[in-house]
Amino acid sequence: MTLRFRPELEGVTESPLVQVATLAERTPGCIKLCYGEADLPTPEFIVRAAHDAALAGHTFYTHTAGVPELREAIAAKVHELHGVEHRPSEIICTVGGSMAIYLAIRAFVGSGDNAVIVSPAYAIYVNGVVMAGGEARQVPLARGASGFTLDVERIANAIDARTRMIVVNSPSNPTGWMITETEQRALAELAAQHDLVILSDEVYERLTFSVETAPSFSRVMAAPADRDRLIVINSFSKTYNMTGWRLGWAQASERTIRVMYAAAEFMTSNPTAMVQQAGIVALRGGEDSIRELRAHLAARRDQVIAALGALSRITLLPSQGAFYAFLGIDGLTNSAQLASTLVREAGVALAPGAAFGQSGEGHMRLCFAATENTLAEALQRLGTHSAFD
Repeated sequence: MTLRFRPELEGVTESPLVQVATLAERTPGCIKLCYGEADLPTPEFIVRAAHDAALAGHTFYTHTAGVPELREAIAAKVHELHGVEHRPSEIICTVGGSMAIYLAIRAFVGSGDNAVIVSPAYAIYVNGVVMAGGEARQVPLARGASGFTLDVERIANAIDARTRMIVVNSPSNPTGWMITETEQRALAELAAQHDLVILSDEVYERLTFSVETAPSFSRVMAAPADRDRLIVINSFSKTYNMTGWRLGWAQASERTIRVMYAAAEFMTSNPTAMVQQAGIVALRGGEDSIRELRAHLAARRDQVIAALGALSRITLLPSQGAFYAFLGIDGLTNSAQLASTLVREAGVALAPGAAFGQSGEGHMRLCFAATENTLAEALQRLGTHSAFD
């Protein structure tokens, strides 16, 4: 037979990040700083909570949107951090933050629609829009001597009658940029003016270096009239070193959440029952662990700056949040090719900037959420390679 795949899926191509990661897995001794995760284990108290929950019988289906106690714990944490009230009915727990992102996009974007995406950004947003049948319009951050800023005028110019959503990730993967409340208010005004939804991915909100928690759109758009125009995505993956556990959530209006969990029933159903119980324990008892992680990441960020910041070919803006160094390399035009070269010649895997959109080309993303010794060895190898030296 002749296979006729849907164009929405044929338009999704394998990421250059996956390609370099695959090469790194086949290369003995390669240090993998290409993945977006720490090499630290999940804290023991969370692991034990999942073990105890499984033994206690949390091995069955739950409500698609998650057990009420977890949704209540999420609402309590959002209120603690941002002073914003949410009912459990305004929260959906999902199989990772990735599923929450796709559900949110799919709820509002379809054939003939478009979404404006603040870039460079993780490819999940572009591909989520493509898989929904829409057009992804990437608008790059403005870059100055002191850091990245939101280009509100370019975002406004990208909006037309078919725009349904603005997507923003802060703190940013891959740049480490953190949006300001002033910039958030500017986007909120655009959303109100054009009747758009803002999808705000805030999974790195606790992993910051100058403030304890990054600004959240949930505070800026807390008024009842704004609830239908905002979806906030979050996850346990980065904050609690739970990437493999696959537990995330979305906050939105009750109407939006109802549509999302109705769809999730026929995609993934509920997140794993005992993982939800571990999530409750993480939210209620994880603050010491978060402080330790932030201190570790701040030290690793400084380690990268000390090793690479003075190299003549490198432009490195200190990350405000998340755990990435976005290295601008003078004269680089093919970051995917350089990523492969570094694996073969230096034994270090970095993510090519091209994996994050056209505005990411000319850069390499280094994940510094590694142990001190692992990072030191990787930086020594990179610092003596001709691409960096």
